[in-house]
Amino acid sequence: MSGAELVRILGRFEARHLVLITTMRQLLEFMPRTDWRLNFDFVLDGVLPKKSRSYQQPHYLHQTGVYLTRPGVKSAFDRRRRQRSDVFEGNGFWPTIFHAPRDNIQAHGHAKNAQAITDLLGSFEVSDVCDPFAGSGATGVAAWDLDLPCVMIERDPESFANLKRLAKFMSVYGLEVVE
Repeated sequence: MSGAELVRILGRFEARHLVLITTMRQLLEFMPRTDWRLNFDFVLDGVLPKKSRSYQQPHYLHQTGVYLTRPGVKSAFDRRRRQRSDVFEGNGFWPTIFHAPRDNIQAHGHAKNAQAITDLLGSFEVSDVCDPFAGSGATGVAAWDLDLPCVMIERDPESFANLKRLAKFMSVYGLEVVE
């Protein structure tokens, strides 16, 4: 998906804060087309070697992430809110590289590590979460773990079917699926 398509899709949502996990190419196309302001960037280090088709490509999976706010909006990030599971110093240091091995590489090519997403979301003072690219549901699982209301949207039929199975399992906790 292009950065322009990201702008079009995300423009449908009213939000003051955005955590975007994307490719660098998408980010470079996205930023000039929007009024979002960069607060900081981070990397989810998937630590899983990928099979490269070329000698000129990297051999590890990682994802670029950014925390963005609308102009004039104060940051909701506070590194003291949650001790990260991959950092044990307890000194408030918040490295911008997350150790985030892929939970389910078979789900689809961009499946996120649910614990890393929980650590990330737990560092923000927010009252709810919307994931317009829900995929394998890691953001929903993280929001559930943090007791945050979450809306997940997925257009890929196979990923949506997997999300429905996850929702059926979690329906005991009040999860609702709307098709």
